[in-house]
Amino acid sequence: MTTQQDSAGAAARSAQDHPALEWPARAGMFAYGVVYLIVAWLGAQIVLGQRSGSASGEGALRELSQQPLGAVALWFVAVGLAALTVWQACRAVGGHRSEDGARLWLARAASAGRGVVYAILAFLAVQTATGGGGGGGGTGGVTADLMRQPFGQALVAAVGVGIVGLGGFSVFKALTDRWRKGLDPVPDTVALLARAGYIGRGASFFVIGGLFVWAGITHDAGKSGGLDQAIVRFRDVALGPWLMLVVVLGLACYGAFHMVRAFYLRGS
Repeated sequence: MTTQQDSAGAAARSAQDHPALEWPARAGMFAYGVVYLIVAWLGAQIVLGQRSGSASGEGALRELSQQPLGAVALWFVAVGLAALTVWQACRAVGGHRSEDGARLWLARAASAGRGVVYAILAFLAVQTATGGGGGGGGTGGVTADLMRQPFGQALVAAVGVGIVGLGGFSVFKALTDRWRKGLDPVPDTVALLARAGYIGRGASFFVIGGLFVWAGITHDAGKSGGLDQAIVRFRDVALGPWLMLVVVLGLACYGAFHMVRAFYLRGS
C-alpha cells in the first residue's frame, strides 16, 4: 500500500509541475481573483443602493457574461479553474512535501477543499456560458430545507458556526502569514494586499455565519443569506454601510492578491 501511495504521489507531483498544467492553473488562479473582484464590485453597488444583484461567485459570473466577449471570458475562467482544480488535486495527493505527520494530512485536506471550491466555480462558469443556471432557490431555500430536518435549528446554527470558523481561519492565515505557503517570495506590497484580503474575507464569513446562527436560533430561514443579504440587512444600521464597504474593500484586496498570486505559485 505504501508503495502504491508513493507511486501515486510521485505521479501527482510530476503532473503538478508540468508546464501543461502549471500555466493553465496560474490562469485559473488569476481568473479566481477576477471573480472575487467582481463580487466586491457588486457588493459595493448594493451597499450604495445602486442595484439588488447577487454579490456571489454565481452573480459575478452572470455579470461577466453580460460584458463584451463575455462568453469567451467565461470559457477562459472555466478552463483555468478546471486546471486549478486538477492542480490542487495533485497537491492533495502528493504535495506539501515540507510538512509531515498530521500537518501533512491537514495541508492535503485543505488542498482538496480548495479544489472542490474551484470545481464548483468552474461548473458554474460552464453553466453560465451555455445559458444554464440562474434558477436556484438561494441560500434561504437551502436553510429552509435544513430547518425541516430533525434537529434542523441546530443544523442551521452549526452551519453558521462552521462558516464563522472558516472566517476565523482566514484571519489566522492573514495574521500568521500562512498564505505564503506554496508561493515564491513576494514584495511587501503584495504581502499587505494578502493580509487585507484574508482579513476582509474572514469578516465576510463572520457576517454570513452570524446570519445562519441567528436563523437557527430564531427558527427563521429568511434571516440567513449570503453576502448580498448581509449587506442589505446591515445597510440601514448605524455605521452598517461603512462596515460593509470595509468588508467589500477587503474582498477586493483578496481578489487582487489572487490575481498577483498567479505569478508566484510554486509546485512544492
